[in-house]
This record gives sequence, structure tokens and C-alpha cells, in this order.
Amino acid sequence: MAELSQDEKNELLDRVQQKATSYQFEFRGCGQTAFYALQEVFNLSDNTDAFKAANFLGYGIVREMDICGAFMGAIMAIGLAAGRETFDEPLYPDAKDIDPASGLSKSAVKIREFYQRFVDKYGGTTCRAVQENSFDKVYELADTRQSAVFAEMHGEDCAEIAGQVARWAAEVILEIPRR
Repeated sequence: MAELSQDEKNELLDRVQQKATSYQFEFRGCGQTAFYALQEVFNLSDNTDAFKAANFLGYGIVREMDICGAFMGAIMAIGLAAGRETFDEPLYPDAKDIDPASGLSKSAVKIREFYQRFVDKYGGTTCRAVQENSFDKVYELADTRQSAVFAEMHGEDCAEIAGQVARWAAEVILEIPRR
């Protein structure tokens, strides 16, 4: 991707966020919606296999309230943008460019910062943590009645969360070397 001006970066980030928010509100499945917005805006691949692989991430992995689907979908998109294609490649795209403070590659530092930003905002990486830190109540999503109430009460909120997480991931994709 060519070097972007700050205005172009902001427009791209806004577009990713809007698309992920809109997709989540319309289609549900936060893992896929966050992933797809990133895949589409960054033109990461026209292969549907990765989108398909993100299918069961929603509601903290099929309503188990474990790892946030939007978070996982965003990590998948970062991997699609900068991950290795074979075991012959180094794990991180800039493996020889080490951050002296952490001893990690600079791309690994950026991904860890994304992780920490999510944890700082939502109190953890689980759907349960997101609910505990964003809503007035935790809904047991495996219970179909509570899940329906949750979707009615917080569907728009989750769409905004998916959009925010996709935006943060887009910032990472813009900052790390692409492969």
C-alpha cells in the first residue's frame, strides 16, 4: 500500500469502522464482520476461506462468552495482512528489526499494543469481560431468551464495538510491514 497522508489514513480508518459497525448491525457474527471490513478495505484477499473460518467466533465462540469474536476476527485480518505464508518465513515480517525495550520485533510490539488497548478498554479479551465493562448486566448468551434480550438491548452497542476493534486493527495493519 502506498504511503498515505494523515487525511487518507483517517478516511480509511473511518471506512473500516463504519463497515464493521454496519455489517455487525445488519448481519451479526462479530468475528466475521470485523474481519470482513478489514479484508475488504485493505483488499487482503478475495478468497472466502478465511471469512468462512471466522464463522463461529461470534458471541465469544458460539455463545460461550469466551474470546471476543471481533477481537479474534481482527487478529485474523492482521495475520492475513502480515502473516507468513510458509514455515520457511520468519514468524513476524520484521523479525530482524527488534525493539530494544521489549526484545520483540516491532510488528509484534504493535500487535501486543493492540491487545493491551483492547484489554484496557474492555477489561479482558472475553465477551463476558466486554459485557461486564460495557453494559449494565452480563447476559448468558447460551440461554436463548437471554441472548434474544441481549441482541435487542445491545445489538447496536456490539456493532459499535466491532467497528472500534476493526479500526484499531486497521491502525496496526497500517503500521506493520505487509507480506
